[in-house]
Amino acid sequence: MKYLPKELKDDYDYAVNKNPNISDINLPYINIQDVLKAHYILADYFTDELNGYPGEKMLAGVRDSNLLYSAICRQIVSNGEKIKYKDPLHICATLFFGLTKDHAFHDGNKRTALLILIKQLTEYGYYPIHEIKEFENLVESIAENKIPEKYRNVYKKFKKTDDPIIETIAYILRRITEKKDRSFHLNINMKEFCQSLKEKNRVEFELENPKIKFKRTVKVFLHIREFSYIVKFYGWTRPIEAGMARDTFDRLGLIDEYPTFNSLINGDNALYTIIQQFEMPLRRLKDK
Repeated sequence: MKYLPKELKDDYDYAVNKNPNISDINLPYINIQDVLKAHYILADYFTDELNGYPGEKMLAGVRDSNLLYSAICRQIVSNGEKIKYKDPLHICATLFFGLTKDHAFHDGNKRTALLILIKQLTEYGYYPIHEIKEFENLVESIAENKIPEKYRNVYKKFKKTDDPIIETIAYILRRITEKKDRSFHLNINMKEFCQSLKEKNRVEFELENPKIKFKRTVKVFLHIREFSYIVKFYGWTRPIEAGMARDTFDRLGLIDEYPTFNSLINGDNALYTIIQQFEMPLRRLKDK
């Protein structure tokens, strides 16, 4: 957070000192300072006039600390000694609901809730696969108390449960995400492997016998990252070994960005690309 403008950085530091983390809450659970970081990054991003849009007026900061803690604690609420939510998507759903509805911040509550949802889903290994508009519709429906109306058919399935709203949100999240699968199921040779990485993932490669050097540059949310990796070259027609492929994906920063190896090779959206694509919904979700 050292790159925040001074005014925002001072406000962020104050918020962190005033709202310490809850002990024993660790990823993939979301803690107080995870939410604060997301909130102030959004405030910086959308008030910056250099992003190609007019800078917005966004009143950053915690409006009610009790409501912020209440939203965070929804993840670990219990009935006696029994934790209420154990399934990852239910945990994501209840935090998402709490951050959206509690209005713990002066501004940017829906944006913060959506960004934290994406973060927590990926921490659990779930990746968005549907159109971004699906997520925007979901956060708007929560904010407007229209889950039963907008998702009538799904809501009917859970209407008689103890928590039909959270059950409905979790069901929708399961439908619009995909779980990561790290098992290797590819049958391609070195030439196909290199061409696929280049064409679909913008990975450059150069043959320097007896090695191939891979290079990748990624524009992430607020900065640029560069990756490189060198592997031994045994010929263009040799099949790719699982270990070499995993190591290559890992060193190029790809392995954590895709739900499966097949989705990576097929050119599906990487996590960084997905997050960038959420810019417009986040921009539209400015609190009214």
